[in-house]
Amino acid sequence: MTLAFALRTAARALVLLLPLLPAVAQAQGGRTEVNIQHTQQAVLKTDARMGDFRALTGGRTAQETAAKLRQIVGNDLLLSGLFNVGGPGYKPETLPFSWAIEGTVEGPASGDWPLTVNLNLLTWPDRQLVLTKRYRPAEDQVRTTAHHFANEVVRMAVGSEGIALTRVAFSRGQGNRRDIYVVDYDGEGLIRLTANRTLNLCPDWSPDGEKIAFTSYRGGQQGLYALETATGQVRQLIAQDGLNLGADWSPDGRELLISLSRGGDPEIYRITPEGQIIKRLTVSPAIEISPSWAPNGRELVFTSDSSGTPQLYMLDKEGAGKRRLTFEGKYNDSATLSPNGEWVAYATREDVVTQIVVMRPGGEERRVVTDLSWRNSEDPSWAPDGRHLVFASDRSGASKLYVFDVVEGGFRQLTFGNEPDITPAWSH
Repeated sequence: MTLAFALRTAARALVLLLPLLPAVAQAQGGRTEVNIQHTQQAVLKTDARMGDFRALTGGRTAQETAAKLRQIVGNDLLLSGLFNVGGPGYKPETLPFSWAIEGTVEGPASGDWPLTVNLNLLTWPDRQLVLTKRYRPAEDQVRTTAHHFANEVVRMAVGSEGIALTRVAFSRGQGNRRDIYVVDYDGEGLIRLTANRTLNLCPDWSPDGEKIAFTSYRGGQQGLYALETATGQVRQLIAQDGLNLGADWSPDGRELLISLSRGGDPEIYRITPEGQIIKRLTVSPAIEISPSWAPNGRELVFTSDSSGTPQLYMLDKEGAGKRRLTFEGKYNDSATLSPNGEWVAYATREDVVTQIVVMRPGGEERRVVTDLSWRNSEDPSWAPDGRHLVFASDRSGASKLYVFDVVEGGFRQLTFGNEPDITPAWSH
C-alpha cells in the first residue's frame, strides 16, 4: 500500500485536536545533489545559443544580475526538454544554432537598484531580431523575469507554452505534523504555506492558480480548506463527519471532486468552491477515493476496491458509464490524466514496491517508468505541458519529489532535505 493510500484510508479514524497557528513563510535551506542514472531517448530539439548578457552601466549588482539571468534562462530552456543550449560556458559550445539569446542590464551610477533589463531573441546566424522584452524587475523579481522570458522564447521558437513560471505544491513533515509547501518548477524558491501543528496534505491548485485546496485537521477534525495564494488566507470549504479527502478542481474552476465518507464508506462527490454538495457520483460499499477530473471536464478517474483490490475506474460527471481501467497490479491509485488527455499516470504495486505507470486511457502503451531501485514511488501529477510528471519517491531514504520527462525518459530531483515530501501537485 502506498503512503498516500494508507493516509487516505487511515485518515477516516484520525481526529487531531491541535491549536491553530498562523501561516508563515520559510525559505529553502541547503541541498545535496543526487545523481540519478537514466536512459534518454534521441529527441529532435531546437538549438539555441546563449550569447552575451552584458552590464552596460551600473556596478557589480548589474554584472551579477546579467550573469544570473543568463544562467536561469539557459536552464529553463534545457529543463523544457525542447532545446539544446550552447554558447560560451555550455557544452557543446557550438551547435547548428537556429536561435540566439542575448541580453543587457543597465543600472544607476551607484551600482544598485533599480535595473533595466533588455532580453532579445534573434535568428542565427543572420541575427534578425524576432523578440525583445524590456523589464524593470525589483530585486526579488530577477528569477521571475528570467522565467517569463524563457516562456516567451518557447512560445516564439517552438510554438508551445512554457512551464518556467509553474510551481509544485506538496506536503512536508512527519507523523501528524505535515505542512503545505510550494516550490518553483526548477526546485528553487521553496515557501512554507501552513504552520498549524497538525496534518495538512493533498494540495490541489485551482486552474487560475489563485487557490490551493487541501485536506487538514486545523479545525479539530478532518476538513477541506482553500488557501488564497496571494494573501495566505485560509477558509474552510467543507468538514463532514469522517473522510474529507483528495479534492480536485474542475478544469473550469467552478467545482471540485472530493471523497466523503459522511459516517459510511468513502464515496465520490462534486461540490462547489463554497462547499455545497452538487451531486454524489458513486454508491458502493467499497472504498472509493482519489478522484481526478479528465481535461474535458466531463469525466473523472478514481480508485475503487469494489473488485477486491484498489483499481482505477472512469465515470462521467453525472455518475454514469463506470468502466474499469486497470487489471494489472495488486492495487492502483492516484491516477491523473495529462492536460491533453492522451496519457494517464498512476501508482501501482506489482511486487514489493510501488511504482509509477504511464499508459493511454484505454490501457494501451502501458509503461512502468520506475524500477525497484526507486523503492516506493507514488502520487504523480502532470505539468501543464503534458510532458513532465512530478512524483514522490523514497529512493534516498526520506520521500522526496522527482520530475520525469515522459518523452525523453530522464529524471531530476526537485526537493531536498531530510523531511518526507508527499502528495505533490503541479500548478496549471
